Amino acid sequence: MRMLQIHSDGFAYEAKKKALKNAEAVKEKFYKTEDSCLVNFIASETTDAKNVAAASKATADMIASSAEEVKEKNIVIYPWVHLTENPSKPGVALKLLKSVTKELKQRGFNVVRVPFGWYKAFEIHCKGHPLAERSKVLDISEVIAKDADVEVTEGEDLTALVAEEKTTSAFFIMEPGGKVTDIKDFNYAKYKELKLYVDYETAKDRTAKEPPPHIELMKQLELVDYEPGSDAGNFRWPPRGLTLKKAIEERVTAEMVDYGAHVLQTPLIYDYQHPSLKSYLQRFPSRQYVVKSGDHDYFARFSACFGQFLLISQATVSHKQLPLKLFEIAPSYRREQSGELAGMRRLRAFTMPDIHEIVADEDMAKEAVMRQIEFVEKLHIELEVSYEVSFRIFRAFYDENIDFMEKVVDRIGKPVLIEVYDEMYAYFIFKGEWNVVDAQKKAGCLGTVQIDVENGERFNITYVDEEGKEQHPLILHTSPSGAIERILYGVLEQAHKNKMIGKVPHLPLWMTPVQVRFAPVDDSFVEYCLELGKVLDAAGVRYEIDDRSQTVGKKVRSAEKLWVPYIAVIGEREQKSGDLSIRRRELKDQVQMTIEDLAKEIQDKTKFAPKQRLLFPKLVSEQAIFTRDV
Repeated sequence: MRMLQIHSDGFAYEAKKKALKNAEAVKEKFYKTEDSCLVNFIASETTDAKNVAAASKATADMIASSAEEVKEKNIVIYPWVHLTENPSKPGVALKLLKSVTKELKQRGFNVVRVPFGWYKAFEIHCKGHPLAERSKVLDISEVIAKDADVEVTEGEDLTALVAEEKTTSAFFIMEPGGKVTDIKDFNYAKYKELKLYVDYETAKDRTAKEPPPHIELMKQLELVDYEPGSDAGNFRWPPRGLTLKKAIEERVTAEMVDYGAHVLQTPLIYDYQHPSLKSYLQRFPSRQYVVKSGDHDYFARFSACFGQFLLISQATVSHKQLPLKLFEIAPSYRREQSGELAGMRRLRAFTMPDIHEIVADEDMAKEAVMRQIEFVEKLHIELEVSYEVSFRIFRAFYDENIDFMEKVVDRIGKPVLIEVYDEMYAYFIFKGEWNVVDAQKKAGCLGTVQIDVENGERFNITYVDEEGKEQHPLILHTSPSGAIERILYGVLEQAHKNKMIGKVPHLPLWMTPVQVRFAPVDDSFVEYCLELGKVLDAAGVRYEIDDRSQTVGKKVRSAEKLWVPYIAVIGEREQKSGDLSIRRRELKDQVQMTIEDLAKEIQDKTKFAPKQRLLFPKLVSEQAIFTRDV
């Protein structure tokens, strides 16, 4: 976009003759004002089509800023293609001008937009002060890189966004047994977190006014930290955090392998112009990172859908192989708006366990949903977080499948929020979400289950049916646990809530970076700690040894600050007897047990999880200190 700004004493124009066949219709061809005004001659350029929404907002920002500098409330928007040698298509230009006009009016300016597609005469009287004449150039690539809200392509079909805004929906609570109650009439006395979640969902406010508690905790425990050398919402994982992250990834992957999934890996970036991807993005625009390769634009994926769909579309699949499952731990990217970013709750780079289950029809899809709810519920219980469940359902599907929904809620075993919408605004007819509610009364979605009825055809995914004919399947989109970062958010927020009611904050034993810390009373017992550690190594238990020259009290406090679940002070008595004095954090007790008993206790409590090795030195003296203060 290029723009010439003139601060003028009055302005007049007359629309003389159509310059384009599809020039917009006008009721009044003549306009004149003697009031002061800021006249903006605007030329939309071809590059604006990459992101019309972002270009419009940035143009409005420029005009508003200039108007404030010259203390002007009256604005004129004048289409003037002659400012550029690379004009956009007329449709893009008109959309930009209309959007700019609307945005400025919403900000309280008096705006006149000159008709588009006409030859015009105009009168202008430049005020002649130092800021009365200015030119502006908008580089849309820079705007996208800074804060693109919505990424769409030229010729965009915003069906999903428009439909979502227009569709009407109803919220209600369904209880086990099938009882349905309007959200305003439900008795929340025993379900206070459900009430908080309902309020959050119906308010639709995703902004964060202050940092949530988990941000301080993730630094204190040396799990995650901000990366100043990257974009906002992109985080770095020190070794302790990475140990936890890998433990979660391995746990979810193991569950999916047991479920019968094909585990795979697909690319991070995709071509905007690929026919299937272009169709998807036009219908479901999202906030993407743009990646330039020469003169070609790609986008960083915001889910594993694209790669998995393109891969399975080229595979030979028989009805005998259905349901067929594809699973991936998918690094993903979504440029959330700056005001919505909030630690691990809402970020721009995340790691998503993503499974897609290919099914033949709705009956097979419903059977798959019931199976998937089993592992989603199991994983969320293992996270040791309280959660609320909601469903968004297309009314036609809901009306025909009330008995199915009752079975779903019976399986979950507690009241759930249901939103039934009248028109299909997205690719799914059914979507379940498992949500945690944090200390700020905000919610973060973890696991999800969706039934997709569009993308099988969009991506030309087929299977061969019993009669040898190719058919497009339905697809279940599922994240068994939610993004790894969201899991950590949920676990830490739960720990904070536990602390607020007098419980000991802790991480689930199976994912905590260090499960046991030995605190030798002096250097002479370090070797014995290493011998004890061999038993834990054999059992797959993660441990470290505080071999620093510090008092035992200080070593114990250091371990407690890091929420180490088991602390063993090792001295002469322990070495002679073989009985260890173990502090158990969560139980707030101290017990005597052998190293074998300790290993068995931890094994019994974590037997469902794969064994994850420690990703940093076992001796504390050899460990770099990143964000912790102990």
